[in-house]
Amino acid sequence: MLKFGVIMDPIESINPKKDTTFSLISALQKRCQVEYIFARTMCLVDDKVKAKASKIKVFKNKTNYYQLSEKRLVDLNSFNAILFRVDPPVDIDYIQLTYLLDQVEKNGTLLISSPQSLRDFNEKLLGINLSYKKVPTIITSNIKTIKEFIKKNKKIVIKPLNFMGGKDVYLIPNKNIDIDILLNDLTQGGKKLIVSQKYLAQIKNGDTRVIIYNGIVHEKVLVRFPPKNDFRANLSFGGKYEIRNLPDKHKKYLSEIAEFLKMNRIYLAGVDMIGDFITEINITSPTGIQEIERECNNSLSKDIANEFINIAQSFYNHDY
Repeated sequence: MLKFGVIMDPIESINPKKDTTFSLISALQKRCQVEYIFARTMCLVDDKVKAKASKIKVFKNKTNYYQLSEKRLVDLNSFNAILFRVDPPVDIDYIQLTYLLDQVEKNGTLLISSPQSLRDFNEKLLGINLSYKKVPTIITSNIKTIKEFIKKNKKIVIKPLNFMGGKDVYLIPNKNIDIDILLNDLTQGGKKLIVSQKYLAQIKNGDTRVIIYNGIVHEKVLVRFPPKNDFRANLSFGGKYEIRNLPDKHKKYLSEIAEFLKMNRIYLAGVDMIGDFITEINITSPTGIQEIERECNNSLSKDIANEFINIAQSFYNHDY
């Protein structure tokens, strides 16, 4: 039986009715032994990365939705695979965790997804680079340049490079916002890069989340709609959603993106689209799986877990 370790945000703080990692653990535990790794206990000693871990069981539709065994110190290379799903920000603490996971990978354990790729590919830039239709975008810390971009495009969205869930995302112009103060704050006085992007009016028709796993593009997509008096469609800000079929016109280039991600050892991603534009590709901790499953009564978590197991079996070239 394969042994999977999971590194995630504190399990006691998640919503088990929405959390994708919870759903993946639930699916994995049916075929594998799963352990919860306490990320902040990770340490490198004599070329070995160790951490405290507990065997975990999760339970759907229960108040006490998880059970952990007693903590013990383990060598992370005792796992066949480690699922790394820590939410952004991708800050120095996050990056330092990936350095330790590089060592785990070097010593022979499969990482889902590659810590190197999580560092190499910024989620906002990846979306911009892989979109076949380009949204007018600049990335700069220069406030004057941003103001010129606003003047040219009339209406823009500004956002940080390393956050998620709509945090610190603003629509400009906004009569309730002092642009000078906001830009000074977000750029930390002209020292920090931020993304400025032309506002896409198509957001009124929804922001589409496409799930891609191990090179497979899931046919059902999550379409999120902004709540009244907001432009952000994130569910965390009160957005509503529908489940639809992936439009045929998007299948070909999304399949090409899926192959690119797989080639770079990114085994689970969420592609965000407004109209024909890709605005972001979430590779750190994509969500939306439980929403799709509930509406479609399908087994997306199980399908993804099975692909993870297939990857691990191929990685070790054994029959388990």
